[in-house]
Amino acid sequence: MPSSTRRKTAPPPLGEARQSQVLQLYGPGAMVDLPDYSLLISGLDFWNNTGCDLIHEPRLLQLVRQATGMARVDLRTPPKEVDPLKNISGSIKAFRFPEWSVAQKVSERLAFGIPCRARPLVHFNDGCIADWRTYQDDEGKYAVVPVRFVMACPHGHLSDIRWRDFCFRQFGCKNNERLYLLEAGTGNDFTQIYVQSEGGTTRKLADALVTEMSPLGLCQGQTPWLGRNARDPDKCTTDGKPTQNRLLVRSATNAYFTETISVISLPEEANSLAKRVTELKDDLALIEAEADVAAALKFNPRLKSSFAGVDPALLWQKIEAQRNGISVQPAQPKDEELALLIGPMDGVSSSAEGSLFEADQWQPPNPPAWFSKAIKRVLLVHRLREVQALVGFTRFTARTSSLGGLPIDTTKVNRRAPLANDLRWVPASENKGEGIFIEFDTTTIKAWAASDPVKMRAGQFTKAFENEWLASRGLDDKQFPFPGAPYLLLHSLSHLLITEMALECGYGASSIRERIYANSEIGYGILIFTSSSGSEGSLGGLVGAGKRIVSYLDKAFERGQLCSNDPFCSEHDPNHEFDIRPTHGAACHGCELIAETSCEIRNEFLDRALVSPTVSVNAETGDPSFWEFINA
Repeated sequence: MPSSTRRKTAPPPLGEARQSQVLQLYGPGAMVDLPDYSLLISGLDFWNNTGCDLIHEPRLLQLVRQATGMARVDLRTPPKEVDPLKNISGSIKAFRFPEWSVAQKVSERLAFGIPCRARPLVHFNDGCIADWRTYQDDEGKYAVVPVRFVMACPHGHLSDIRWRDFCFRQFGCKNNERLYLLEAGTGNDFTQIYVQSEGGTTRKLADALVTEMSPLGLCQGQTPWLGRNARDPDKCTTDGKPTQNRLLVRSATNAYFTETISVISLPEEANSLAKRVTELKDDLALIEAEADVAAALKFNPRLKSSFAGVDPALLWQKIEAQRNGISVQPAQPKDEELALLIGPMDGVSSSAEGSLFEADQWQPPNPPAWFSKAIKRVLLVHRLREVQALVGFTRFTARTSSLGGLPIDTTKVNRRAPLANDLRWVPASENKGEGIFIEFDTTTIKAWAASDPVKMRAGQFTKAFENEWLASRGLDDKQFPFPGAPYLLLHSLSHLLITEMALECGYGASSIRERIYANSEIGYGILIFTSSSGSEGSLGGLVGAGKRIVSYLDKAFERGQLCSNDPFCSEHDPNHEFDIRPTHGAACHGCELIAETSCEIRNEFLDRALVSPTVSVNAETGDPSFWEFINA
């Protein structure tokens, strides 16, 4: 084929990610290191959303629209894999970031009399980098690597450090001397890293950590994932004051915190009218009024077959609801789920193809007395669907959701960063799996929580919660009330159960997840489940483990009695002056803390002393453990 008519082949993608990873690690605004590049994932405006399927989940759609303030935003799957037949390569676009690099030309220079390894610190506009990978001077060519350090603010804004301004302590510096990054140690201690000019002007990188000095200046609201020169139209403020830029290591764990909303799908008619409206949204797009419905059904064969016999007025009502959302305040997602899980399964559970929920009650033979006193019933959930959507992200600190599953407004401390210039859809994942639901006896839980030892232990948490935890997140007790002793009990027991089950059920501990239900007006329960976009989430291991739930609970209570870090772990006080962990009692990495992908609230509100008797039980105040209470 002549070169003039040969079709140009799209370049291969630079990397790949699973759809679920897009919602947690590689969403808009995330910084990603590849072998030859450092990239910034672009906003949704730049993604190739060809083939991004609509997801039907009315409850989640309502929550997303409420959180984003966008009445017509949709839920869609992330872009599909590369399709060479359609010449589509790399469905998720990314920008090269940062623009500053460090050349691998090592020399020795002095910083305040200390000998250091020095490497040129260069910007891609300095004229000495070819294709961002090579530094060239009179002595030869050298490879470059992106500089590790950038600046950002808690609201998600991000930009390169203005290295010349920082080095010469002058904003808007016009000095064009060549810069060097000097390292006296291994490169992990900021006090041993320096920025130095060709003329010898030197400054410690550690100065960038002292925000009182405003070393990096005020945040200008840069949003480079939305375009190189994009900025947030609103002035960046924190608690009413201009926000200071902060030093950020690109690969640090606090560089990117996604904010997601998830729900467990409640059963509905498999071929419901609302679901069909969502699936045929594009065909229905030309209908602008109720009067257009009849003509659309007549001339569009797909609509005619899908909505045969449907009243046009009812169809128009569903179309408007799908487009505009519902203006009323949405219910707490977990409250709706709990009401389903503790109710009768007749008419709810279904083994039919396409069913969203299938469960049956399991009654262990000859259960011990403690089990009958504590546990009301156990559900083996053979099939469930979890749908999760990404609504924004922050840096440095994660945003907080209510224990019921709704986002909380923390704009004063860390405002949600935008996903797009013009938000029309958000990435969502649809995962199917299995699980176990354990319903606890409400009377027993309330009686335990009312006992004096439990109230004294809960009082310690309440004090630390109000004095430390709420203030650090810019919240008050109206936005986020103290969860209460029952939540701490169920959450701590859930972590112990996940650890025990992972040893035998066939799933790794990081792939098992939890949802804690603690509503005094509805009930109390733990849902331990696993979900995946493929078949891996429904292999039957958890359902099989549910039939041995008595044994697993017994082992979990036993595991809670001792930690390898005792007595330091069991003696920890949430109000400790130096070990500041206001939501941890007897909890550490040796006993209670699990993978954050498994925990619903980032390993907070944990105390195994409320689950089992520990080595530090105070004889005067009594044992607050649930195990002792149900065996009394």
